Amino acid sequence: MAAKDDSAAQTSAMGIRRPRAADSVERIYAIIKDYAVEYRFRPGEKINEVELAAQLEVSRTPVRAALNRLERDGFVVTVPNKGFFAREITPEAVRDLYELRAAVERAAFVLACDRATEAEIEATVAAWEQHNRLEEEGSWAAIARADEAFHMALTRLSRNAQMALALDAISSRIRFFRRIALEALPQRATGYREHAAIIEALRQRDAAGGAELLERHITLSSDHAVEVATAGLARIFVGDAA
Repeated sequence: MAAKDDSAAQTSAMGIRRPRAADSVERIYAIIKDYAVEYRFRPGEKINEVELAAQLEVSRTPVRAALNRLERDGFVVTVPNKGFFAREITPEAVRDLYELRAAVERAAFVLACDRATEAEIEATVAAWEQHNRLEEEGSWAAIARADEAFHMALTRLSRNAQMALALDAISSRIRFFRRIALEALPQRATGYREHAAIIEALRQRDAAGGAELLERHITLSSDHAVEVATAGLARIFVGDAA
């Protein structure tokens, strides 16, 4: 009876289903997460919950729930008695995230060499090569999305759900920098050639060689981390001024 009453409570007299509170929280979380991923909150900026709630046309409750979740995800920080603040950008933080990503992907690649079927490998390769043939130069956002999808697909070949979840979380936190790092390459073909070598190692089940290739492909040097972080800050602050 309780379940029936609850269902009825979600439906108006006209038969239109009202959105559940949980649906609203998820929607608000997705919107605010996108703001955080793209640094629409400037680094170190205090997040005004009242203004954010008004902008999204909701109460502060789902906004606060989303911000608490984003703190756990590493996108915002809380300062006691002051509220939520956007994450800072430092070269060390950028480098650390890329090193963590490399560690996860390296371990996943070793498992993929042992666990993935030939059909699964070829499906992953086909998905990447389809993008590789597309004429969409000039869209660094599209290139970055394809690059992220390729690396996620490689990790899923490990058949380790926790590794896939971990990489998905890391990928969200570096998405802003991924575009900048790709743009900084001397030419886009460099990344594609590295992908081709990684694919060949996977086809040959060369776990050690492929893992080494992946780590070199992903990890940022300290100097590169400084460049990427500096470029990110310039894009946020100088871009806003422009």
